[in-house]
Amino acid sequence: MRAGSCSAAPTAALANPYPDACPRDPGPEPAACATAAHSPDELESYVKQSSDAPAPPESAHGSRAASTRIAPVYLIPLLAALQQDGFDSDRLFHGLGLTAGDLAVPGLTVSPDEANTVVRRALRLLDAPDLGLSLGIQTRITERGAMALGLLAAATLGDAIALALRFPQSAGYLLAVHEERGQGLHRMVAEPTPGNVDIAPFLVDIMFAGTVRLRRQVTESNYAPVSVELVRARPANAAAYERHFACPVRFGCSRNVLTSQLSGFDFALPMANTMAYRLSRQLLERELERTGSPSVLGLAVERAIRRALPLTAAPADLASALNLSERSLRRKLAQEGLSIRSLLDQARKARALELMSGARRSLTEVALQTGFSDVRAFSRAFKRWTGKPPSTLRGAAPAALAVQAPAGDD
Repeated sequence: MRAGSCSAAPTAALANPYPDACPRDPGPEPAACATAAHSPDELESYVKQSSDAPAPPESAHGSRAASTRIAPVYLIPLLAALQQDGFDSDRLFHGLGLTAGDLAVPGLTVSPDEANTVVRRALRLLDAPDLGLSLGIQTRITERGAMALGLLAAATLGDAIALALRFPQSAGYLLAVHEERGQGLHRMVAEPTPGNVDIAPFLVDIMFAGTVRLRRQVTESNYAPVSVELVRARPANAAAYERHFACPVRFGCSRNVLTSQLSGFDFALPMANTMAYRLSRQLLERELERTGSPSVLGLAVERAIRRALPLTAAPADLASALNLSERSLRRKLAQEGLSIRSLLDQARKARALELMSGARRSLTEVALQTGFSDVRAFSRAFKRWTGKPPSTLRGAAPAALAVQAPAGDD
């Protein structure tokens, strides 16, 4: 299959906002696009072309930089791939204050530096050039937490797309993402950040392939974009890209762009539900409040503290897990306005809210599981955290707890 050609059109029996799988993009052809094979030295080419790419126009919308903390959306499939191939997953997280088990904790977020490090280590171990595409093709919407609820419950495809762009940290974006509109087209542009240029081909592949997969899931159709433009050099399996995207895929371009018809954004989603969508927005807003703090170090310490609950982790053990002396750990935290005590308080609060939003538990059980000696001490702390006694919120829905709990911890 030659570059720029389309795969077979989607099955006509399925409802599809794009009846023509691959209409030609009427926009200008990127000058840097190529159809011939490129040099295998992909990274050098990528760095050069990325630095020459034009800045987005003033009218662009979306996230122009990676979030402070993000959901580990792309780390989870990488971990599964490593475990399937028999690799020791602990090698991915050495020195990060993070474990494989942490990825299963609801609401967990990681810093972009941590995520980039894990991705980089995984790619070295797996050594599969088309890994991003293959993992993106396997994307399941149920892996996206509160974001999944919003994507499914949105009124239209356009609303679902806007939700992911509004909350890039919950979407797990490690790239700087923004949108452009014009000539009846919507362009989703993804650019590497200074910390992940070397792994950008993988990140773009998994993001674009996963995005198309998610759009097909929420529309229950054979959705296909107009075109896909990738900075990466043309791979040996270029035909696999066109089979998945079902439209022309061009390599060696100046930018990474996923182009769609704006007319398809009015497509009514089959599982639209106003109340579920509102609940998702509340949960995502709460996640957004949490992504700005604590610092990377504070986040690592808090995770270690949560793993030790209901026991209280010794400061020396926390420092050792991060390859620091206890004195250095305390000094570095103090420089960022943090302390082990404040992070313990924050970890207990997060665990308490998690327990109280699930199955009904006695206050004694919640108190003991969060490290308090009795209900009285727990109740005092809970009222300080939320402004309400725990008896008034026990068994409340997650959104209710999120609304009650203030953004600050003290």
